[in-house]
This record gives sequence, C-alpha cells and structure tokens, in this order.
Amino acid sequence: MRPPLSQPRMCDWTMSDGYALRGRVWPPGDDTRDRAIIYLHGIQSHGGWFEWSASRLAQNGTAVILPDRRGSGLNATDRGDAPSSERWLDDIDELATWAQREFGARTFDLVGVSWGGKPALAWALRRPERVERLLLIAPGLFPAVDVGVRARFQIGRSLLGGGRRMFPIPLNNPELFTDDPKGRAFIAKDPLKLTHATARFFWHSTRLDRRLLRSPAGALSAEVTLLLAGRDRIIRNAPTQEKIRRLSANRAHVITFSEGVHTLEFGTETSRFDEIIGHWGDARTVRRDNRDLQP
Repeated sequence: MRPPLSQPRMCDWTMSDGYALRGRVWPPGDDTRDRAIIYLHGIQSHGGWFEWSASRLAQNGTAVILPDRRGSGLNATDRGDAPSSERWLDDIDELATWAQREFGARTFDLVGVSWGGKPALAWALRRPERVERLLLIAPGLFPAVDVGVRARFQIGRSLLGGGRRMFPIPLNNPELFTDDPKGRAFIAKDPLKLTHATARFFWHSTRLDRRLLRSPAGALSAEVTLLLAGRDRIIRNAPTQEKIRRLSANRAHVITFSEGVHTLEFGTETSRFDEIIGHWGDARTVRRDNRDLQP
C-alpha cells in the first residue's frame, strides 16, 4: 500500500522444475555485495504489499529480493498451489544461488511476514551456515484463524484424488489485517491477493508446521528479531513468542506493537515500525540483546 522509496527492478526466474517465478529486486550498493536480504510475504499477500519496507531495507545498500511465492501475486500459473513443502524451500535455495551469482552474496538475512515466517524460519534451520539474521513480522506459526472441521474433511478427501480442488483461505476479511481504512480498502480491492488455495497447498503448509514444531530447542543459530501485533486476530502471540524463544535459546529480540493489528506495514504505529525496519536493515547497528521493547 505504501509506495516504495525507490523503484524495484522486476525480475523473472526459471526454477529447476521449470516454474517461471516473478518478483522485485533492489540491487546492492557497491560496498554491500557480500550479503543480501530475501523477503517472504504471507499466504494471501504478495510482494506489492511490502514494497515500502523492502525499499527501506535497500536504503542501507543491501540487495533485497522480494519474490512473489509461486502461485501467488504476479505468478498466475498454478494459482494457489504448491507441489510440496520442500519446493518452497528449494525456491529459496535457488534464489540465494541466483543472488550469489548476480551480486556476490554469500550470506543472507531473511524477512518473513505472516505465513512467510514459516518458510523463512524453515530455511534458516535448513541452511544455518548461510543465514545471519531473521526478521519475523507476526509469523504465522500458530494461527488464530484456520479452516473449519468440514473444510478439513473435504481437503482430506481431495488429497486422495491429487489435492487440486480449491478451498477458500479463511482470511478474506480485510479487518483482520489492519484498522487503517486505507489499508482495508487496498486489501479489499487488490486483484492479486490470493483468496483460494488447493488442498495440497494446505496439506504442505501443515507439513511445514510440523517440521518447525519438531525442531529442537536452540536449533536456530541466526539472530532473531520478532515483531508482534498486540491486537493480532490472525496469529496467536503467546505460543509464537514461546516457540521463537525456545528455538533461539532465549536470544530472540521481541518487540510488541501494543496497538498493532497483524500487518504492521499498514498499521497506525508507522513511525515506530519505520524506525525498527531502518534499524534492523543497517547491519552496523544490529542489537544483540534479547530485551523486550514496548513501542
């Protein structure tokens, strides 16, 4: 919704399975070519929702790669579908390889918003040698809104036949994302938002959940900053915070926006959000404590 501070370069990538992926890239400055940021959006959103924060991160000179997840946003092929949970992580692998070839990036910081926090966290656990820092913004590890019992039964039946049947994503009320009227109007009118997903998408998302839940305490070596919305109606904050603290051996830096409503980018506490995004994006000023800050 907020216009970017600088315009991205639109990019196309052909993944190893032949899928044509599209997204936005802010190239690096000359003195920051050894690292890059990969930014992962939520289940219903796409990169266009987060151009402002991505461009703010890019102001520090670091390359920022903001792909639209396969089947969402600018990617019309196999809309709302995913062949496997591993494929989501393979896509990040291949984007990282591209960034290394294109920009010389050897290490990565990850930003994961809402559902995008799940693959961000899973990839940090998969490639600990490549990930330095994680910024998780209201990550969707423990949903407060989920598909109902009847839909779960129907999803299970669909999986027996290949799992291609589409089901509504239970987040179609813009009020769940923000209190800001402009933000709600933007979401309501957005033609690229994802409203339905296949049965196998939901199944693979659940498998990703289980993978993360099985991860042992202290498994996460990357530095973690966790941003939570105090009035979030999409995720459950308490178990999210507990899980991140456990995975990070209590090293996570947790910040709660007391009046926030899930999509902090569209929220009312924009000055505090802007400050934190800018602070996190500048690698020279990374905080290394685990104190909770209340905006």
